[in-house]
Amino acid sequence: MYRFLLTALILLWGGILPSNAGAETFLSRQTEHFILTFTTQDEKIAARLIHEIEKIRQAIIRDTGHDFPGKTIVLIAPTIESFQKLQPAGARIPLWAAGVAYPEQNLMILRSPFSVKTGHPDVVETFAHEFSHIALGQTLPGQTGPLWLAEGLAMYQAREWDLSRTAVLVRGVLTGRLIPLRQLTTAFPSENERAQLAYAESFMFISFLINRIGRDAFHRFLLDYSRHGDTEGALRRATGLSLAALEANWLLYLKMRISWFPIVTSATTLWFVATVIFIAGYIRKRKQGLTTLRRWEEEENTSAGINKGEV
Repeated sequence: MYRFLLTALILLWGGILPSNAGAETFLSRQTEHFILTFTTQDEKIAARLIHEIEKIRQAIIRDTGHDFPGKTIVLIAPTIESFQKLQPAGARIPLWAAGVAYPEQNLMILRSPFSVKTGHPDVVETFAHEFSHIALGQTLPGQTGPLWLAEGLAMYQAREWDLSRTAVLVRGVLTGRLIPLRQLTTAFPSENERAQLAYAESFMFISFLINRIGRDAFHRFLLDYSRHGDTEGALRRATGLSLAALEANWLLYLKMRISWFPIVTSATTLWFVATVIFIAGYIRKRKQGLTTLRRWEEEENTSAGINKGEV
């Protein structure tokens, strides 16, 4: 079946690549759980993926608690045109997308970094994000999980976190404008900063569930949800806490995780740190100076002794 599918995809690629790509050679590599297909321009990128993907898969399966059979097909589209045309009929993919996953088909389509004009997406990070969607879809067959779960888990697995997301979350906590999780079930806000806050919250709630409530409880939540499709009921049965209680505990977790951020970025703290550094530097220089003076005195005494014949 896989060989047939790969042959069909390669024939399809031949029809959608631009005319100047006619000399491209299609390559295929396999690992225990993956089949990668790519063109020669992305051979090094594929090699990097092959080195990482089994470890990434193992980590994601450990967090979801559910393995599944079959090999995941990973296509690396060499151009934006091929990336768009490889999508199933009716699929609308935004131009900025670096990858897309189809859990039902166990299929992932990644965009070659060479097809991106400004900046180069990290292909390993993109792979981890998209495989997380596949793993979650395989864990919850026939269910449409809450958006905070799908996006939060994908970001968590891809380690998509930086200071800008921390800043967004800090503002949300300090201003009391966090978005209730119930509002992040089917859609995220369209306004940019609120959307960024939604993603940041989703990441942190998944981190909270796995690292604070526990991976076993997270497994029970996913298993219960796969059977009943009831988010709040599955959380309560898996953790013993209502969604409201979980959110209250999560808020405390957030404040603990981000409490250092306003401290280390305040002007007062920066001046204090600068002063400490200056004093420490002064003390170090003074010690060095005293050591040098003592060495000079010892050298002078030794020299004087030699001149007097004291050897």
